[in-house]
Amino acid sequence: MLTKTYLAYLMTLAASMPTPGPAMLQAMTLGMRHGARPVAAAALGNACATVLQVTAILFGLSLLAREPILLRLVRFAGAAYLIWLGLRLWRAPCRLALPAGVASTTRLPHLFGQGLLVAAVNPKAWGFLSAMLPPFVTAGMPDLAAVALLVSPVCLIGFGGMMAYAVFGAWLVRVLESPAALRRVFRAMAVVLWACAGFFAAREFPL
Repeated sequence: MLTKTYLAYLMTLAASMPTPGPAMLQAMTLGMRHGARPVAAAALGNACATVLQVTAILFGLSLLAREPILLRLVRFAGAAYLIWLGLRLWRAPCRLALPAGVASTTRLPHLFGQGLLVAAVNPKAWGFLSAMLPPFVTAGMPDLAAVALLVSPVCLIGFGGMMAYAVFGAWLVRVLESPAALRRVFRAMAVVLWACAGFFAAREFPL
């Protein structure tokens, strides 16, 4: 696995996944009201869905490895998608809008299934992962160890981010309720996304 490409992959994940989006804010609200245990069940469901998503995307992209031009086009489209995500972060409203409601039940199996379903049907997750994985399938479907290296940071950052929002929710609300602080967070993450998009677009990977 290409070291520089993998580091750019990790940087992109670290910059984009912990942003205070709907899943993280839902975890914050649920954690503040019911504690971290219910959030852990939802986050575990989210992680399980991520394993399936990454594996399915790698398999689908590996089929394009037989057509280098198509794989290159997917790579450029992915870089454009990262640029668009960064632009959305740069222009995002600088206010922390907590969800009005939380899950009607704190039963752990229900929350696990909810986390699994929400992640599995989230088109942004599919698009985001599809944008970053083409460089890793130029030689075909990666082996099991390589798949584990690609899956594990997504799961760890997603699970860890949701748990952090659940445990430190009250403190995060105080910090992020400031429009200036939230703007700095969003724009710093946007710059990282743009840098990684430029890397993925400009770097020539073996085809």
